[in-house]
Amino acid sequence: MIMDTTKQSLQLVLIATLVVVISILHYSRIHGNMELHILHRELFFIPILLTCLWFGLRAGMTIAVIVSVIYAPFIFFAHATPHNTVAALIIQILVFNLIAFGFGWLVERQRKQQKEVLEAESMSALGRAAIAVGHEMKDLLGALKRLAGKTREQGCVGLDENFEQEMSRLEQMVGILSSFVTTEPVQLFSHDMNEVIRQKLQHLKRAANKVGVNLEIRLDEGGCPSMVDEHAIGRSLETIIMNGLEVCDKGQTIHVRSRRSGSSCTIEIEDEGPGIRPEHLPNMFKPFFTTKKAGQGLALAAARKTLRDMGGDIQVASEWGHGATFTVTIPREYSGKPLAVDPVQTVIRGEKVERIYRE
Repeated sequence: MIMDTTKQSLQLVLIATLVVVISILHYSRIHGNMELHILHRELFFIPILLTCLWFGLRAGMTIAVIVSVIYAPFIFFAHATPHNTVAALIIQILVFNLIAFGFGWLVERQRKQQKEVLEAESMSALGRAAIAVGHEMKDLLGALKRLAGKTREQGCVGLDENFEQEMSRLEQMVGILSSFVTTEPVQLFSHDMNEVIRQKLQHLKRAANKVGVNLEIRLDEGGCPSMVDEHAIGRSLETIIMNGLEVCDKGQTIHVRSRRSGSSCTIEIEDEGPGIRPEHLPNMFKPFFTTKKAGQGLALAAARKTLRDMGGDIQVASEWGHGATFTVTIPREYSGKPLAVDPVQTVIRGEKVERIYRE
């Protein structure tokens, strides 16, 4: 992190130095050789392009504007340079900004594509691990259940509540790992998300009462029919709400809201907990990232994958110290709308990760 900061500082110093030096050279040759004037003018593209390459579109446009402000006074010397007109100089300023916008946009697009490829490769590796670990865990879970049944029949008292809780945790882990590997096409049916939310909150009411956290619900009066896998979306919502219950203090509230829009249904789950640190926000849905001592960092990653398999998505917004809001977007009735292909199986098969369309 320190090395990255030092590198960025050096890059900024280099860009600033280039702008200053080129500006001095440019204005020192107002009445000089025209070829040198043109050369100095073109040199302004160097800091613009470097900024776009290193820092992206917004920073590149900022440097282009700075260069334009520096270059603009030269308009007043246009009479001293017969090869230039005011119109030509204004066009040159526009070119600075157009080049910055075009190159910066291309850099941002390339970075986004590289990020998608890396995410797909990460999901592929996770998928292969999930296949192996998931089968082993299922076998272990089955053996433990059979052993538990035999010990109960023999009247053993060693199977207490703690054992049952550990069995439940193991079963939950199997479900999370299995969600990363879709062996069958996603089966989507029309459900009213309001009803799914009511059922899930009723199921979680006991857990909320146990920790003294309130669940407040405000649903769209018009209903929210959507094409979803009811059980999969229920697991995703439960993951988010349970995370909220873990971070909220007694007496605080988790707000659950639904909103019906033109082509989608939006569900907001807002908690009054401590929020998420700014440096953690970009990593919230990455596999194995967690801030919990006993967490695995898979639940939210699995929830995002599940939602994307249904053509939806999940985002998070938070201000440290003021809670967090998870926003789930789910398509309503499908009509040729994009449905994400399972990236794990696609990459494992050696195929290109794309999106298919559901007729």
